[in-house]
Amino acid sequence: MNLPPFNFFPALKNDRLALLELSEAYLPELLEISYYDGQPAKSITEAGMMLQKITNDYQRGDSISWAITDSLTGELMGTCGYYRGFANGIGEIGYILKEKGKGKGIMTDAVSLIANFGFEVMELRQIIAVTKKNNIKSLAVLERNGFGHCEDFGDGYFKLIRKAVFN
Repeated sequence: MNLPPFNFFPALKNDRLALLELSEAYLPELLEISYYDGQPAKSITEAGMMLQKITNDYQRGDSISWAITDSLTGELMGTCGYYRGFANGIGEIGYILKEKGKGKGIMTDAVSLIANFGFEVMELRQIIAVTKKNNIKSLAVLERNGFGHCEDFGDGYFKLIRKAVFN
């Protein structure tokens, strides 16, 4: 497997999105979508501390997170990435989108980019995502990207899975 940290932080792109390294330059825009271990940031200072934890996790090889930006304007639309390590060739993805970006297919594109990166570059054998059962939009994003329902945790959450296809 080819896992983080990488010699150069990988930028992922399609015709409308650029997934770039999260940095302090995005800090003012990150406040509304800054979370770490399920807890939201309450201030720019907390968002900065969370960003430092995300950077440390990447440097330890436990995660990789991208800023989702509009490829034309450079505007931050959200974040996405892999969290909680890569044991047994399995990566867990997570994502969040700013309110003004919702309903435009942005997250479907971003998840496609990171899933392809996970299988093709990191050589993961499986990618999972955990989302609330009632989060219909997140479930739709995952299903459009080839994830299937795998496990009902019984506490309001589903785990969805997508396996690598080997030729």
